[in-house]
Amino acid sequence: MNRILLVLLIFIAQISAVLCQSNQKNTINNNTSITLVNNINYVDTTFTDLPGNGFIIDIGDEILAVTCKHVFWENRPGNMNSISLKGILKEWKMYVKDDPSQYIILGELINTDENELIGERNTDKDYLVFKIKENHSKITPLKISSTMVQPGDTINKTGWTFKNKNEAVKVYKASAINYSGSSLLLQSLVPQNEAGLSGSPVTNKNNELVGIVSSWKFDIKKQNWFEAVCSINYLQQVLYTYWLEKNNKTKSIATFQEYLKYYKNLNGNSPDISSYLYTELFFNDWLISKDIQYGSISNYALWSSEILKNYGINIVLDDYRKSLLIFDSWKGNYITGKMKFSDLEQQLKAENTVLPNFIDFCEFALDLTTLDKHQKAIDLLIYTNEKIQNMGQVYAFLGDVHFARGDKNSAKECYLKCLQTYPGYPMAVKGLTKIK
Repeated sequence: MNRILLVLLIFIAQISAVLCQSNQKNTINNNTSITLVNNINYVDTTFTDLPGNGFIIDIGDEILAVTCKHVFWENRPGNMNSISLKGILKEWKMYVKDDPSQYIILGELINTDENELIGERNTDKDYLVFKIKENHSKITPLKISSTMVQPGDTINKTGWTFKNKNEAVKVYKASAINYSGSSLLLQSLVPQNEAGLSGSPVTNKNNELVGIVSSWKFDIKKQNWFEAVCSINYLQQVLYTYWLEKNNKTKSIATFQEYLKYYKNLNGNSPDISSYLYTELFFNDWLISKDIQYGSISNYALWSSEILKNYGINIVLDDYRKSLLIFDSWKGNYITGKMKFSDLEQQLKAENTVLPNFIDFCEFALDLTTLDKHQKAIDLLIYTNEKIQNMGQVYAFLGDVHFARGDKNSAKECYLKCLQTYPGYPMAVKGLTKIK
């Protein structure tokens, strides 16, 4: 009888242990105590208060605070034009929405950049990373995932939307589609209005950070809109630059490998580094060293072969980069009138790829404007608007081109057309202010 009782007690203990482990796993996978909301106090208080969400990360030797960069699109004073808070900010807090007694006071903005203008390109680098001055919260810092998200993986977006801002924090599930440059494209499992979720952490099944809620992008190949969260590629770039500054080192493949070794020693793993990130970090430096203005598939192949030979790193040319390289090699010929839009389309078709993102065309149009090639810039933007679906942003760039050549009436018309489809778009708002 005692023996039977002993066996029964052991069995119960084993079951309890399994249940306990299961409950712990569920707690990890469904942890909602990871998100905060911003409370931004500028010196000038005349701004629209749409502050977004935020969270904190553990990078091994420090805890840092993170939110989205495009919070500045509408939430900034009028004299703020770049990613810099110098002389502008009074105090930036993050707090737990349903318990304001838990809060964090932010310190220095690590990735401040007076040369990075506030605008559309921000969503490709949509992280603001701060030091923490004071932490009065019990919020859980996230670790950065060491592995890349794969198509079909289920991921979680945790935070508050405008719709549920007075409710408990919610987890919004989505399925990963694929990467497009810095963006991880997603399809929500339950489509719903997620406006206001910007800046919320995006995590995998292990509750590790894989991205930040950012924007939407149109996939030309799939002919569909997808949510485009900003992946951790740019975040790793910020952390590497931060490490360089702290250790008084310069950017190179060698110091990047040193950084990855340091990161592994702190965190127990070395993150997967994508070809996209290697390219963003080092390809343009190589072009400059060779006195090459525009990239091409051939010089990309030469650069990647040198990286493989010297460092054993295999750089893969994906469709996103291939499209950009073809576009870059076409630019010079378009400027001189040697090539037309049809030539670009033929080159892309020959490489079985599609047009790059509309913002690449828009930025080239601004380059053309600085060269006083206004009509070429206008033709380019009209072509862009016909070929690539967007939310009206192209008209803001078209307004800037018209304004640059002195046609204020056409500029105003374009800015207003942009605002009809994209209310509050900062570039159009700024353009109208210039006209006034």
